[in-house]
Amino acid sequence: MSDIGSGRHDLRDALDLLSEQVADGILHAEPVYRETRLPAAVVQPLVRANLAEILAALAGEPSSLAPARETGRVTAAEGMPLDLLQHAYRLAGLRIWEELARRLRSQTDTAALLRASSRVWLAIDRSSNVAVRTHLEAAAGLGENMARTELLRGVLTGAVHDLETARRALGLPDDVMLVVAVTAPGLPPVPVPGTPPGTAPGVPPAPDGVGVDPADVTTRWLTHEGARLTLVAAPTSEDALAALAGLAAHARTGASRPFTHLADAPSALAQARTAVRSLPLGQVGLARYGDRPLDALLVADGERAAELAAAVLGGLRDRDPRDEELLLGTVEAWFEHGGSGTRAAAALHCHRNTVLNRLARVADLTGRDINDPRGAAELYAAVRALRLQGEPTQPRSGTA
Repeated sequence: MSDIGSGRHDLRDALDLLSEQVADGILHAEPVYRETRLPAAVVQPLVRANLAEILAALAGEPSSLAPARETGRVTAAEGMPLDLLQHAYRLAGLRIWEELARRLRSQTDTAALLRASSRVWLAIDRSSNVAVRTHLEAAAGLGENMARTELLRGVLTGAVHDLETARRALGLPDDVMLVVAVTAPGLPPVPVPGTPPGTAPGVPPAPDGVGVDPADVTTRWLTHEGARLTLVAAPTSEDALAALAGLAAHARTGASRPFTHLADAPSALAQARTAVRSLPLGQVGLARYGDRPLDALLVADGERAAELAAAVLGGLRDRDPRDEELLLGTVEAWFEHGGSGTRAAAALHCHRNTVLNRLARVADLTGRDINDPRGAAELYAAVRALRLQGEPTQPRSGTA
């Protein structure tokens, strides 16, 4: 047991106080940190984890140095200069020593005090050195990945013209099928932990019964305006689409048609963006370009789609919002069940005559009879346009 490993010399009972002091120094008190813009949500847990590790080491317990390695990775990703990283550890050492000296103020054994001081700074240096080494390694990797990310961005936007060189730099195999996907913001993406953008984060789980060998699938991705843009290369179109199943299980994802030449990547990106917008807001899943041609057409020209919805459904929009939603839902159920009033009624948990009465009211309010092919087509397109706008029904005054 060390000189400071037990009783009043064990500082682990002061972990909360020391963590607060060090984090406050990094976030507020020390001018050198003011330009780093590290958020408190990043600093505070790192400080606490490092101090807990250092205090345990001072108490004679084994140390994994995992918090120091994590600190190195995070500070590299945040662009924190090395001198500030080292200064943070010195600040931690100073706060630890101040607290220890306060407890040892009655200590008359100079040799014991020197041993205590040596152990404190040895523990600080050990953690600091590991953090610095990890920071340097992570920063080097981030630089390489940043270049790869920008190259991928250039391929997807058409800014890169030497596509063969780009293919090799991105590590994409020859003779594969390619798919571009867009995962909308709003729900968290699911990259494999520890994999930075621009690299091959592995293959998300495939659906049951679909065998995708991770070794045969190459995935490259980046984030843009909150959305995740993914380029997948796989032996077959089915493998490429199956590799996106993990993303689609967590967020709205649109996929392009499969293609073979990188020159087609910009148009594939446009397809994927259209596909993801054809999924109603709040609906998680994978939409493949071409699977919903009417929806794709409606989202491609949002202004005209909004005009269509207003022109056809204007009579409904003047109703009480609850009545409007009831009628819209009945129209949707009728279409979803092939124009069968009986099956629509079962889905809506009401009588068939109730469905028919509601559809008659829709005809009166819109001037479109659902039994007339043209009227039915306009109603269906208008309801889809309304749903794809993602506009919630709002209460309106003057309803009947």
